[in-house]
Amino acid sequence: MTSSIREKILVYLLLSIVLLLFMTPIYLILVSSLKPSALMFSRPPAFIFTPTLDNYYDLFTLRPFHLQILNSLIVALGSTAFSLTVGTLAAYAISRIKSRWINDVAFWILSMRMFPPIAVVVPYYIIFQSLGLLDTPLALIIVYSTFNIPLTVWLMKGFFDEVPAALEEAAQVDGHGVFATFLHVTLPLTAPGLAVSAVFCFIFSWNEFLFALMLTGSKAQTVTVAVMSFWSSDAVQWGRIMAGSFVVLIPGVIFVLTCQRWLVKGLTMGSVKG
Repeated sequence: MTSSIREKILVYLLLSIVLLLFMTPIYLILVSSLKPSALMFSRPPAFIFTPTLDNYYDLFTLRPFHLQILNSLIVALGSTAFSLTVGTLAAYAISRIKSRWINDVAFWILSMRMFPPIAVVVPYYIIFQSLGLLDTPLALIIVYSTFNIPLTVWLMKGFFDEVPAALEEAAQVDGHGVFATFLHVTLPLTAPGLAVSAVFCFIFSWNEFLFALMLTGSKAQTVTVAVMSFWSSDAVQWGRIMAGSFVVLIPGVIFVLTCQRWLVKGLTMGSVKG
């Protein structure tokens, strides 16, 4: 056996171990969501049982879980779209403007991402209460965007730095304006960066819990808060928690797979550069 074959076997073995580690929690969530309540904590554990959809049935019939999924989709997609729009334009400006102060501005934008959520949730609550925006998707979109925009700016800046200015100059010589050049020349070349930014923004907005718990009630409640509502001082409904957790995983996986074409390329390009 040659050394190259041994190296390939070792690589595939390590990848298999990593894949197993990542997939085991998802497998356990799925199996637990299909397990009857009587077997949930049986000793020894029941590995062979008749699957049931009772937990999923209870999840969607005993509470408006489909509406909470819709709330999460509205918030996540809204925040992602807004953050990409504002963050991409800001990143392009930072990348192209030549000034000794521009790096300070860029660092100030990034510092907005460093605030711990628990430190700003109370001020946000007071502001939205005075504006009448508590328990609305708009409140969460605004809050999540304040965290997603700095991340988008720094990710996209690395991609814009890699686009040669000569391409833009050539397009402007051909009669394109600044915005047309940005839209038709520069932006398509940074599609991998947009995909990476979109995935990070969506996953953060979809999974976030603290702001969703503090700033929403019954009308704009998201799935993360809804799943945790099955955990109370009276009882812990593990079957419904597992069913809800598995449902919560699905949109994120679909979104990542949709962006997969550009995601792998984006993670190995300008997005990892400072």
